[in-house]
Amino acid sequence: MQKIPVKLAEPGMKLAKPVTRENGMVVLAEGLELTEGIISKLGTMDVERIVVKGSPLDLGDGGDSSWAQKAERLDHLFRGYSKDKWMFRVKGFFREYFNLKAAAQRAEEEAERLAEEQAAAEAAAAAEAAENGEGA
Repeated sequence: MQKIPVKLAEPGMKLAKPVTRENGMVVLAEGLELTEGIISKLGTMDVERIVVKGSPLDLGDGGDSSWAQKAERLDHLFRGYSKDKWMFRVKGFFREYFNLKAAAQRAEEEAERLAEEQAAAEAAAAAEAAENGEGA
């Protein structure tokens, strides 16, 4: 999932989160595939950013979208503030946030893997049943 400016949206991308108005009304549903028309409509509605599935764009982080890798970089990013207690706390908040996101990312990947394995096992069982004449 990646939050991108509407200006960089391309046809074929799918929304990972619904697009809502300020009052909370859903304008575009999650999972909708973007088209040229939808993208231009978003521009006229003053929508600045959308959340799309995957990481289709390189937004300057070198393709590093892993939350665990972002947490590892914190020491480097905050290296100039080693004696500042407030920046130490800010770094701690970021580390906690990135670690939570990394755990959620791992859980989501594991759930997807298990779902794929289950679908493959069900397909194999159905093929075997059809081969043995049980499907008739």
